[in-house]
Amino acid sequence: MKTATSYLLVAIALFSFVGLAVAAEMSGEVTAVDAMKGVLTLKSGTVEVGFDCETGSLVKDVKVGDHVMVEYKEEGGKKVATKVTPMKIKPMNGY
Repeated sequence: MKTATSYLLVAIALFSFVGLAVAAEMSGEVTAVDAMKGVLTLKSGTVEVGFDCETGSLVKDVKVGDHVMVEYKEEGGKKVATKVTPMKIKPMNGY
């Protein structure tokens, strides 16, 4: 029984780390988008990152200047967007 519990804990730990390594997210302002090619460029602070999209439909309604949250995974040295979610930005004056 002790051995089975040990194996179960090791399996849970491995799956937890694999999940962390596979999925990530970034939010920021869209600086470039090409729905035909399925490419999106996002700027967050001083960092600008390009994403390949699994499908062009992820960015069909996205425009330069929009603020979005991109969930992505790393494949072959590229960042591949799996989900693009629009973000509402609150005005600075509180209205």
